[in-house]
Amino acid sequence: MQRRHSARHLLARGGVAAVNHALSVTGVYPVLPHALRCAQQAAPPLRALLAEWGWAVAASVARPLGFLPLAGARGAGPRPVILLHGYAMNRANFVLLARRLAAAGLGPVYGFEYWSLGRTSHAARQLADFVAQVRATTGAADVDLVGHSMGGVVARYYVAFAGGDPVVAHLVTLGSPHAGSDLTAYGVGHARRELVAGSRLLDRLAAAPAPVHARVTSIWSTADTLVPGARQAPLAGAETVMLYSVGHLGLLASASVAEEIVGLLRG
Repeated sequence: MQRRHSARHLLARGGVAAVNHALSVTGVYPVLPHALRCAQQAAPPLRALLAEWGWAVAASVARPLGFLPLAGARGAGPRPVILLHGYAMNRANFVLLARRLAAAGLGPVYGFEYWSLGRTSHAARQLADFVAQVRATTGAADVDLVGHSMGGVVARYYVAFAGGDPVVAHLVTLGSPHAGSDLTAYGVGHARRELVAGSRLLDRLAAAPAPVHARVTSIWSTADTLVPGARQAPLAGAETVMLYSVGHLGLLASASVAEEIVGLLRG
């Protein structure tokens, strides 16, 4: 459903995937963020680190599945569900969650791909086009959005500034840096300055009026070393769900998180 990319763009995406794979397999992620949190006396238990490392490797190995349709694309739930991946990732991260949503009768489920090294505003405009295509294809009046990490910020920007509020029933964000993340400084691309605390983008989002139509829920975890939930201020007009033992990528694999999302999207 999304447009084809140039060979140059695909090569760049391949480079990002290769770096991401190397960081995950060698353990640079999540060991480095864990070590930095240890220095700040705010790190989760060792077993949480090991679990997150396992999920990081699994997500990296599963990355080629992002070229395939997500499970549940032909579902017949109350509304289409659009999933937005995080920084330097792709829709393969949602393979497990998509299956759980489809099994619960939600959907059809779609994965939205965007260039996470680009501007959040540009990704939000692309999301607007994608939502319009999904609505035209399914005949749905509105959609649900589930965004992980940076994907949640993209979805929130779409709802606040790109016309998404009237056509989004639920927006659920998972481990999204709505108040910024200090570890963004180690990244590359526009996210390096857009997703840090006090950035112009995040200040603008913080000042935006609460959505009128879209119901927003932010799910965070104190065991997330990339975006520690305890450091994220509640969003105005949004529901907050705080977890205590799930890592950043573990949010996508957790059965309890999936159950939480199912309950929200059925509501």
